[in-house]
Amino acid sequence: GTAKFVLFQTAQLETQTKALEVLTGSAEKAQKIVQEIKEFGAVTPFKSSELIEVTKRMKAFGFETEEVVDITKRIADIAGTAGADINAVALAVGKVQAKNKFMQEENIMLLERGINVTKELETITGMTGEALAKAMSKGEVGADKFVEAIVRATSKGGQFFEGASKQSDTLAGKFSTFVDNVETFAQNLGKLFEQPIKFILDQLN
Repeated sequence: GTAKFVLFQTAQLETQTKALEVLTGSAEKAQKIVQEIKEFGAVTPFKSSELIEVTKRMKAFGFETEEVVDITKRIADIAGTAGADINAVALAVGKVQAKNKFMQEENIMLLERGINVTKELETITGMTGEALAKAMSKGEVGADKFVEAIVRATSKGGQFFEGASKQSDTLAGKFSTFVDNVETFAQNLGKLFEQPIKFILDQLN
């Protein structure tokens, strides 16, 4: 059972890194992204493996390589503050980026999870609540404005600032950190046996 767990964690990390390498077009960039995410995951209630998955999705949804780590951290802060499922928040953000506009569909997805970015959007766009709602229904609020609202909301003074790290002191956060550390240990252990196991599998195949 232990061997199976170690092999699974090692294989999962390698698969995720390889996927990022394909998406970014660079093995070096992929390794750097994974390292940054793992360091961030170590001080948040989220596991590194799920944060790397979010990063992959953000890249696939159209965020630039240089932006994916930052937007992933901000999504984690939002999800941490609201106590929401990080994958659901990432899906809403990704859909906005893919469509290049923020509409009521995505707004409702976020509101259902206790996340309201319309206050920030009102400040950015200069529109009132009703006018902003009409603009969103017509698809007139661009993804750039939405991302700017997220940046403002997760920066110092914003309602979601350091939301992920603040949750790390909770019981759930500490348990998640423990699980993350176990997975990281398994991945590091698995790297020691990775090449011999690959050789054996090649011979068997």
